[in-house]
Amino acid sequence: MRPSTNFGLLQNSSRVFTLRALRLRQNHCLVETNRLSHDGCNSLTSGRPVSPARVGLGCIRSVATLEFFEDSKLGSLFREIGNRLDLADRTPRSAPNNEVDGDTRTRNDIQTLSASLRRTSTANVTSEFCKEYISLPDMSVSTWSNESVQASEKRLFFDLLFKEGSGIDENVLISTMATVLSHRQDGQASDQLALSNASIRRLRELCTPRYERIFNYILASAHQDLGVAFLVKLRQDLRELIHWLRLSSQRNKQEYEKGNHHPMHEKLTKLRVIERDIQSILSSLFRPGVLNLQQITYDRTPASIIEQIAFKEAVHPLQSLKDLRTRLGPGRRCFAFFHPALRDSPLVFVHVALLRSIPESMRDIETGTQRIVDGTDLESEATCAAFYSITNAVSGLSGVDLGNHLIKSVVGVLKHEFPTLGTYCTLSPIPNFRRWLEDKMMRHRDAADRRESAHSSCDENNIALLASDKFLNADLLSQQDLRNLECLLSSTDAPSLVCLGEPSNEFKPLLMKLAAYYLTVETHHGRPLCPVAKFHIRNGAEMYRLNYLGDATSKGLRNSCGIMINYRYLLEELEENHVNYESTGKIAVRDGVRGWLAKRSSCSAAYVPCEKC
Repeated sequence: MRPSTNFGLLQNSSRVFTLRALRLRQNHCLVETNRLSHDGCNSLTSGRPVSPARVGLGCIRSVATLEFFEDSKLGSLFREIGNRLDLADRTPRSAPNNEVDGDTRTRNDIQTLSASLRRTSTANVTSEFCKEYISLPDMSVSTWSNESVQASEKRLFFDLLFKEGSGIDENVLISTMATVLSHRQDGQASDQLALSNASIRRLRELCTPRYERIFNYILASAHQDLGVAFLVKLRQDLRELIHWLRLSSQRNKQEYEKGNHHPMHEKLTKLRVIERDIQSILSSLFRPGVLNLQQITYDRTPASIIEQIAFKEAVHPLQSLKDLRTRLGPGRRCFAFFHPALRDSPLVFVHVALLRSIPESMRDIETGTQRIVDGTDLESEATCAAFYSITNAVSGLSGVDLGNHLIKSVVGVLKHEFPTLGTYCTLSPIPNFRRWLEDKMMRHRDAADRRESAHSSCDENNIALLASDKFLNADLLSQQDLRNLECLLSSTDAPSLVCLGEPSNEFKPLLMKLAAYYLTVETHHGRPLCPVAKFHIRNGAEMYRLNYLGDATSKGLRNSCGIMINYRYLLEELEENHVNYESTGKIAVRDGVRGWLAKRSSCSAAYVPCEKC
């Protein structure tokens, strides 16, 4: 049946489409459910039943839908790349027109592809595919069910990644393993080694998913590093899709509790595998030797790059244009990594302050900078370089080890520019510290109820189990401390910590002790819970000092009760600290952090809110 002229994306009229499917596409609405999968559950973006009024063509999981996508420009290019890769694997490159005995299908593929090769090269095909995907606008996953062509193509592209044959062919892998084992059992000792080498190489090829081979094929053939930009954007979309599906699956958490298999679990697992495979590829592409370190200045750096840095700043958001000029002005430095494939996009950037001593708060950094601006101090006399903000500007490169290389590269540049610098440290937030406190308090309330129930029923096992909880142990916190902590956390922004702009020291011993406990004692698989601590400790830094109300902004109070920490980079001890952490999990901790664990934090009186607050 010939499609109407309005259905412009359909290029091959020989494809089989029903009249109903074409009408549904033209009307941008599905009113029938006989071609829909079970309430859209087979769709990548269907964490819950989808309203028929919002379901587009992408929710059809029939063969016709995938054929429609393959006949679109993006789908046709992707399929062509896969065909060329298969042909390259089966056919010698030097003689693409040779006859293959006993393999009619391969001969037909060679003849078909030879005609295609006369029209365009593989490099042009892969480059065109990368440009087509990169040109798709960034959009929220929640809008992928829209009827726009861009949303449909991006959604269906991910469906194609799950198409049969895109991953590992388990049947061929098992058959090959059985053949290898049978040959090793029957073979002679003289040729077992040669057979083993060939078998291992073959098994390694079979264990590589088809999509990974296609990605490497695109990287090797696309012009101007377009393949790198494509993989970065693809991983960015994958991460957003995984995050959205995980949130969607949590809405049906009761299904897990009942022991039922959640429809999104399998797709989430496959998506995570693909995302990790792409991360491994990108880690090899974005290595230190390829990255370009540049200093960002207000006068010389292009405005488009400065705008990205201002917009993507994640640790201390910019307040005004004056704030931006200050961070790029005297007494400060800003450096960023760039890659040839993403010339106009900073990958990761760091802000540095040149000071006379290790800062205890953001106010110290502002004061030190102002003294240099006023001429009271000189940049050349600075003895401490404080890294107070580091931001990953490309979400597709999250998890790729760029920050470690950036800090060490910047240390080398600053050491050459300012020989007087002898101290390199950070002034870092403690993200999720307050959320951890709230979770602990909720756990404490539940445990208190269970303890009362256990004592009333004389359940000795339950009493012993509750007594072993370190957070509920009186040696860590007294009952009065716990009550005061509950009063503190009941406030949305913890205003009692700052009264009329002046810090209140009433909660300092309590919060500092808990912060030290959170950073050094509370771990997951032997590693700190705090992601910032994990990053700096893995780089070889040491926990130097906790700073009470180092960040008294609303964001700082909301995330970490205003507490900040200094991580110190002792250049001569970086390697030793890194090896100790990776091998044994040992963390280098100074008395400025460890000392708070030994201090008594108990308050004799109950907390009474200030009337001014």
